Amino acid sequence: MTNLKGRTTTKRCLVIPIDDSRLYLGEKGVYLDCTAIELQNQQYSDTHCIKQQIPREEYDAMNDEQRRALPILGGLREIERKQQQMPVTTSFDASDNSDVPF
Repeated sequence: MTNLKGRTTTKRCLVIPIDDSRLYLGEKGVYLDCTAIELQNQQYSDTHCIKQQIPREEYDAMNDEQRRALPILGGLREIERKQQQMPVTTSFDASDNSDVPF
């Protein structure tokens, strides 16, 4: 964190080094390569966790402790779809109406 002074005010800012953080500088912005990892012991209804994608050579050179120390960026869970039902607002008796086709 650092303070950056503008023309009229000074603001606290978070500065992230692009190259040291394995970020990708594209034409329209800065991107973070992520991967979803399936959880063996699911907690909080999450089925996967999101971590930064690391080049295979770097990952293979890490020990288990270093791999576990990589920060979790977020979690994923399955979307539960609920069956939508239309509410019935009115009803009528058509038993005496011969014009009804059913």
